[in-house]
Amino acid sequence: MRAPEISVVVTNYNYGKYIRRCLRSLLSQDLDRGRYEIIVVDDKSTDDSLQAIQAFVDAGDVKVVVNKRNLGVGGSARVGVDHSRGKYLVRVDSDDYVQPAFLSMLCNVLKFCPQYIGVSCDYFLTDNEERIVSVQSFKDNGLACGLMLRTSVLEIVGSYNKKKKVFEDKDLFDRLDRRKIFNLPVPLYNYVKHGASLTDKRR
Repeated sequence: MRAPEISVVVTNYNYGKYIRRCLRSLLSQDLDRGRYEIIVVDDKSTDDSLQAIQAFVDAGDVKVVVNKRNLGVGGSARVGVDHSRGKYLVRVDSDDYVQPAFLSMLCNVLKFCPQYIGVSCDYFLTDNEERIVSVQSFKDNGLACGLMLRTSVLEIVGSYNKKKKVFEDKDLFDRLDRRKIFNLPVPLYNYVKHGASLTDKRR
């Protein structure tokens, strides 16, 4: 089987009520389905997350890796990278969702601009009812997700730190040359602000 061009890693912990929306948005991309894979890394959820995604698994749309113990976001992201086969890799949180052009636009930047190691996009700050609150710039208020990187670069810098249960994004960014990350000023990611996200809990 031909390897996919893009690997999408969805880390999940107890977001069973949100993850279907996330996966539907990833399966609705304006990109040929054979060009990307979706890997869900479940961090030993205690809710109905696995039941929520079973239909996607049965249809062959999603690959699921279940951690034997809770590793945190850094460890789960690392597991996703280790199971990926794509030339490019992007993370999406299971309580967020993306626009139809998300993968194609980010991928095209890396494909045609070899001087960049990664590409980010702007995002919609969205409430729990999917109403857009504001448009945010990744350059001003970066997220841990929505950044597509060359997998080869991730391997060179040592991937995600599995010891980082939180702030895994800052740890990774500190090891990347940010001057070589292009920001596409188009909102393609929907960051859902519902007060129960791991980002909110960190703050």
